[in-house]
Amino acid sequence: MKKSRQNTAAQILDSLTNDIIQGEYSPRQKLHIKTLKDRYNVGTSPLREALSQLIAKDLVVSENQRGFYVSGISINDLTDIYQARAKIEGLCLEMAIQKGDDYWESNIIAASHRLAKYTKSENIDMDEWQNRHFSFHEALVSGCNSPRLFQIRQSLYEKSTRYRNLWLKENVTNFETLQVNQNEHVALMVLALERDTKAAQKLIEAHIMTPVKIIKKSFLNKV
Repeated sequence: MKKSRQNTAAQILDSLTNDIIQGEYSPRQKLHIKTLKDRYNVGTSPLREALSQLIAKDLVVSENQRGFYVSGISINDLTDIYQARAKIEGLCLEMAIQKGDDYWESNIIAASHRLAKYTKSENIDMDEWQNRHFSFHEALVSGCNSPRLFQIRQSLYEKSTRYRNLWLKENVTNFETLQVNQNEHVALMVLALERDTKAAQKLIEAHIMTPVKIIKKSFLNKV
């Protein structure tokens, strides 16, 4: 029985995490227990366990006597998250270049090809583009082989994706934006394969920070 409860909590944690990241819930939206139970077909105990883990992930906050809310967003938080993520991504890539083997290289080439091919498609589905984009960046840093760094990286990725989705929804089908983005992906692949650590780090940090100005502008226009 205990194992079943843990599995249910894990499932609701994954579902809620994904829904928050994808923007199914608005920042600061209240999460009503009864509504969540009905939506995800889950009991109260596993739901509360999942919500507690989401608090630890900084995607949900709990207010005394008022319940659970989706974490808010702000320009300061946006900048902090992206700056931290850029530095962690750069460190992971540095270690991957130092440790990566032939399999690491071949995975980068394959992921780059899949992303480049889809970017040229006439009709781009945002979810599919995101999946291929994620796979490419995963391939780049996979040679790092540091579970602790990967854990930190995943946490920052989840938080930044909430913001990045705002950018993608408005710009993913913009040809010029995609072309600049894709040119950087190709350059990153080449630098990684050439083991040019310094140049690869510099480019990956700039690449990660690209959406920040666009998202800031979007926020200011909505204020």
